[in-house]
Amino acid sequence: MIDTTLSFLAGELNGFLGTIFPASEPRAVLSGLVNADGSPPPGIENRIVISFANLERETAVAAGGIQNLDIFFLLSSSFRGNYAEALRFLSVSIDFFHSTPVFIPRNSAGFPEGVERLVIEMVNLNIRDVHDLWSGMGCRYLPSAFFRARVITSPSGSS
Repeated sequence: MIDTTLSFLAGELNGFLGTIFPASEPRAVLSGLVNADGSPPPGIENRIVISFANLERETAVAAGGIQNLDIFFLLSSSFRGNYAEALRFLSVSIDFFHSTPVFIPRNSAGFPEGVERLVIEMVNLNIRDVHDLWSGMGCRYLPSAFFRARVITSPSGSS
């Protein structure tokens, strides 16, 4: 469910960015920010990168068997040679998630199976939390924002 949810969000964001910044290659990708050897993975330069950060499961089950799974992800702007462009892409990407905070199957092609609704919200991190997050990932800071995708599964869905 993590991979399909984040891949779906990357696709939705990529479609939106493509309308503003037309390009032959994706503008948003799902990827880590660093390889095991400390080098950046191929394909993230000049892109918005969605990276998995954490997972939490709601312990209370709502009526009808609906369950919530919170997928935390980092939205990073990997434009190392152009800081202003990095900020521009990050701003537009944040605007997308603020203007489209809820995704449901009937209005989203490629919606993850077994999911009833995705609710996206920005998570505030203090400067210490930001430092710890980037240090834990083992890479240098990029302009970024931290988000939670609340995955609400249907009673027949799996989590």
